Formats: sequence, C-alpha cells, structure tokens
Amino acid sequence: MFSVNTFNWKSITALAVFATAVAMLIANQNDRGFSIYVLSIAGLIFLATFFQLHVSKICVSDDHLIAGGGLYKIRLPLAQVDVGGASILSPAEKRSPGWRLNGIGIPGYCQGWFSGPRSKKVFAVLTSRKNIVYVPTSAGFDLMLTPDDPESFLRALGKN
Repeated sequence: MFSVNTFNWKSITALAVFATAVAMLIANQNDRGFSIYVLSIAGLIFLATFFQLHVSKICVSDDHLIAGGGLYKIRLPLAQVDVGGASILSPAEKRSPGWRLNGIGIPGYCQGWFSGPRSKKVFAVLTSRKNIVYVPTSAGFDLMLTPDDPESFLRALGKN
C-alpha cells in the first residue's frame, strides 16, 4: 500500500479557507434559518471532502492495482497495466491532468476522471506536481498518481 500524502499544506489551507468563508457568511446573516441551511450544506461538503482525503490510497496486490478511495476509486487488473510504459514524468512533460470530467479538485489534491495529456482519459490521484507516475493501461484510460515513494511503486508494479 502506498500513501499519497493527501493532507498536505495546500489541502489543509483550502479546507481552512472554505471553513472561514462559511463562518464569515453565517456571521453576516440575520436570518437564522438561512444560517442553519448554509452551515448544514457546508458541513456536508467539508465532511465529504475530509473523508475523501482520508481514504485515498494506492495499493498494488498480486493481481490488481487499486487507486483512490471513497467516491473515486478504480480497481484495475495488473494484466491491463502497461508496466513497461509506466514512468515518473520528467519536468519537460506536462505535469497535470487536463480538464476535470468528474472528480474533486482543491489546491494540493485532485482525484477522479480528467482529460489526459496524451489525448486519453486519465484517472488521477494527485497531491503535487512532482514525482507524478504516469501509468498507461489497455483499459481505455491511463493513470496519473503521486505515491509518496514513486520508485518503490514502480518496483511493486513489476518494473525494474
């Protein structure tokens, strides 16, 4: 199992800014019903995002690669992974997924389905712009992942 460091300074700051904005909105309201409504919706969004950050991981087993968690998770047979094509992206290569198709994106964390840099849909679990591992597959999409230890992740996939 590989950690993806979802609780980094950017994601924590984004959650703190969100909570502060909600608190300021509620403080400036005289309507108690509206304040309760806003607090309920914001609380659900905050908890859902916190849960999503908490459960995200990357796992390589004997026959599957599992990435993500919560609402956005894939389970891919290793037979569909192009181990030879998997690599850590160099600084010259595009280092971020394209447009978000269905997923979560806050500073320091994005997970879900994106348009890819190589004109193929991408499932991403990213927490930084460094050490992005690009994993091609034969499943109709590729993976962009940021495990804490990219070299060990590539070894676990079977790339020496």
